[in-house]
Amino acid sequence: AREVSLTCMPVTAEMAEKWGLVNHIVDDSQVLSKAIEVAEAIARNNRNLVLLYKSVINDGLQLDMEHARALEKERALNYYNGMTKEQFANMQKFIQGRSSKAPSK
Repeated sequence: AREVSLTCMPVTAEMAEKWGLVNHIVDDSQVLSKAIEVAEAIARNNRNLVLLYKSVINDGLQLDMEHARALEKERALNYYNGMTKEQFANMQKFIQGRSSKAPSK
């Protein structure tokens, strides 16, 4: 990143994707439909869990890797400890169903 910043090197979409800076490369005509597709995939998930996980990501970005991993573990334990048996069973079913699906692109 420093090299790109200090040299003002142009970054192509392909380079950005390879480096993990972007998730998808689409034609201009497909931008909105791809954004809607991703938003719908997120919206299908449990809203509270999405918000909690997003906060872990955002808060973790401010930390070094060791502390970020500790934060993720702490928040996960807090979440799991607050679950009912039914919620935990539903989560296990979700994970089992997800592992049998092909990965998304």
